[in-house]
Amino acid sequence: MSRKTKATRKATSHGTNQPSAVRRWWAGLGDEHKRAVARTTARIFLLAVLVAAVAVGMKWLETLVLSSREISDWPHVTVRLDGRPAWMPLKLAREISQALVDDRARYEDDDLAERVYRKAAGEPWICGVRDVRKYRDGNGRPVVRVQCEFRRPTAIVVWKGRYYYVDTEGVRLPDPPHHPQVPRWTASVADPSGGPDRRANFIELSHVPRGARPWRIHYLVIELNDEFDPPAPAVGKPWNCKALSAGLKLVDLLARRKYARQITRVDVRNYAGRISKNLEHLGFWAGRTYVKFGRFPHSDGVDWVVSPQRKMANLDRYVAQRDGRLTGAGRVDLQIDNLNESTYGARLNRD
Repeated sequence: MSRKTKATRKATSHGTNQPSAVRRWWAGLGDEHKRAVARTTARIFLLAVLVAAVAVGMKWLETLVLSSREISDWPHVTVRLDGRPAWMPLKLAREISQALVDDRARYEDDDLAERVYRKAAGEPWICGVRDVRKYRDGNGRPVVRVQCEFRRPTAIVVWKGRYYYVDTEGVRLPDPPHHPQVPRWTASVADPSGGPDRRANFIELSHVPRGARPWRIHYLVIELNDEFDPPAPAVGKPWNCKALSAGLKLVDLLARRKYARQITRVDVRNYAGRISKNLEHLGFWAGRTYVKFGRFPHSDGVDWVVSPQRKMANLDRYVAQRDGRLTGAGRVDLQIDNLNESTYGARLNRD
C-alpha cells in the first residue's frame, strides 16, 4: 500500500513539470510566425511607453500652467523715477530704479511704498525724496513712482593719488572700478519722436549710439593736501573738509565760463595759508598757465580781498582779449584789482 502511494505521488510530481501551454504554443510556431509575434509585442511595448510619457507630460504641463497663473498674480513691481534729470544716463536711472525694489516685492504689500521710500532715502545718488506712490498703469502692471532730487557729479577730488567723484555738497558718489556709474561721455543723438537732436550723457563710450560724435565730459580736479585734509568718506557721505568746500565754490565759478574746458586742476593744498601765509590760498591750472585766485572773503562780508565776482569779471575780460585763450598765458594774478600777468613770486611745490 505504501509503495503504491509513493508511485502515485511520483507520477503526479512528474506531471507538474510539463511545459506550460504558452511554451508549447511558442514551440509549435514556425520561425516566420515567431518573428511576427515579436514585432507585435515590441509595438505594444513602445505604445505603452508612449502613453506613459504623455501622461507624465500632461501632468508637467498642468503644473506649469498653475505656476504661470501664480506668477501672473505676482508680477514684478517696477519703480519709475519721476523727472529724471537731463544729465543722468538712462543706464544709471535704470540701475537706481532696480536698486529701490527687490524681486519678491508684491503690489499688495501694505508697506511697499514705505520700503521703497527707505531705500530711496539711503541711495547715494538721491539727495531728497519728495513723494512715493504706487499705482497700476494702463496695462495693469504695478508701478511705484518716486519723486526725488538727485546728486550730480561736479568734480573729481584727488587725495593721496586716489580719485573720487563728488557732488556740489562734497558728497562722495559711487563709481567702483569694476562697475562705473558716473557719466563720462556726452553726444548729440537723434530724437526718437523726430524732433531736433538732443544732448545725452553716457557712462561708457560703448553706450554711445553708432554714428553719434561723442566727447568727454569735463570734470575739474580738486587737489587736496595729503597731510592736512581728511581721507575720503564712505560712499553717499559728505566729505567733511573745509578746503574741499572752498575748492567746490571755486569750481562753481569756473564751470560757468566759456573757457572752462581749458581749466584742468584746482589747487587747495595751501587753503587758509597752512603751507605758507605768503602764498595764495587757492589757485588753478589751465594747461601750463597758473592762475592765483587767493581766497574767498570772510563769511561776515567784511574783508579787504577782491570779491570773487570782480575776479571772474577781470578774468573774463582778460581771456576775451586773448581771443578766448587762457592757456599759454604764463601766470595770472587775480588777487589784485587790476589784472596783470606775473611771472614773479614764490610757488608751491606742484610736482
